[in-house]
Amino acid sequence: MNKISIRLVSRSLVFVQRRLQTTIHSPLQKYNAQVEAGRLRDDQYQRGILASMEGLHAQLLEYKPPKVQEPDINDLVPQTGLFKSFGSFFGKSKQRSEELKYQDTNAIPHGIYLYGDVGCGKTMLMDLFYDTIPPHLTKRRLHFHQFMQNLHKRSHQLKAKHGGKQDIDVIPMLAWELAQNSTILCFDEFQVTDVADAMLLRRLINLVLRPDHGLILFATSNRAPDDLYINGIQRESFIPCIQLIKKVTNVIYLNSPTDYRKIPRPMSSVYYTPPPGIRFDSPASRSQQKQHIANWYSYFSQGHERELNVPLKIWGREFVVPICSPPYVAQFTFDELCGQPLAAGDYLTLATSFKAIIVTDIPYMSTNIRDKVRRFITFLDAVYDNHGKIAVTAAAPFNDIFVEPEDIGEDYYTLKSGADNGIEDSYENDDLVMNHGFDAKIAKKAAMFGTLDEERFAFARALSRLSHMSTQDWVDAEVSRD
Repeated sequence: MNKISIRLVSRSLVFVQRRLQTTIHSPLQKYNAQVEAGRLRDDQYQRGILASMEGLHAQLLEYKPPKVQEPDINDLVPQTGLFKSFGSFFGKSKQRSEELKYQDTNAIPHGIYLYGDVGCGKTMLMDLFYDTIPPHLTKRRLHFHQFMQNLHKRSHQLKAKHGGKQDIDVIPMLAWELAQNSTILCFDEFQVTDVADAMLLRRLINLVLRPDHGLILFATSNRAPDDLYINGIQRESFIPCIQLIKKVTNVIYLNSPTDYRKIPRPMSSVYYTPPPGIRFDSPASRSQQKQHIANWYSYFSQGHERELNVPLKIWGREFVVPICSPPYVAQFTFDELCGQPLAAGDYLTLATSFKAIIVTDIPYMSTNIRDKVRRFITFLDAVYDNHGKIAVTAAAPFNDIFVEPEDIGEDYYTLKSGADNGIEDSYENDDLVMNHGFDAKIAKKAAMFGTLDEERFAFARALSRLSHMSTQDWVDAEVSRD
């Protein structure tokens, strides 16, 4: 066979390989296979989104991202004296020139910004897309909150590496690092609530979505782009970031009427609460709790021995796990987990270090332990976003455990007689009910703990996720982590 024939055969094989990859590994093909296997319900609204995903997938088969030049660290250090004045002027000019480079947005495929109510299948669709990204492209899938935590951490590390200079401009370096590892960047639950996040994200997005960096964004959110960081501090400075996102992605509203959180699933027994008429601290209940914890620890640990007081390294300090079998399961009391000043980074490290977490002795909660409630919600978000498992012992079912302060007994594990835990009719018209699909009881609970929309939504979402994490499907699922 001569060289020309070999080239023709080689090109034919490449063409066939690409055709097979498109046919077998596209998001729509994977969706059809999941529907046929009975793992997904066929949804015409989701199929409409898949058409856009197929178009992007086809473009990615041919996409070759640009090679991004590593920034010179000397260019990122601010000048002093006379050079500082010139640097300030040219720095503004440089920022304006960076923004002007947006214009050529046709140089790279447009990404997708998919938004809709909780439970409509956004994350599932993004996961389908993520799993079918062509193998020649690098990719990264993160919950948005986790991504921002990692950015702040890496920014701190870069400044420490270069002499602890707080005024060094690390954004170009962060953008370069991101471009090396993630041609396709997938964000789940895109939302901006913090001014520090907003300002950092504005400049980073400015750089990585430029044609010379070549990143492609796929994001899911509960909010339309124009509603991001709504009423936030210095929001006017964030609006250019919103406009850019709208320019480089196809903004799609998933308005499926089906709430997949409410499809009946077989319930597991991961949550222990005492039977009616039995006190949480009674001998009978304590015996049941002990057995419940032993059973689930044995299941999650897969027979590995317990270790005591195991330290985790978080940003140069230690977070001690009282009981665990790494990397399978960790065990805490509620006070050990939420009664100390832990932050999102601590809970993210915990959630990525262990596949399952057992939390014991969860009391009734009210506004007089608001900080503990907020930490518990942050913990739940971290575990859920990492597809972790949980088992608990609690004073009451989660839909009933959040109450008014005056209704709680002295030990926090009982209610006073006559406590009102009913539903107020007025919450039937609450925004959480009307626009996000939560029930009135959850809306009432959310109103106890937050006045801001984002805070109330985070609380309501946590209750919804607790319900999901108690299902047999969630407990049985084996999810790989990238």
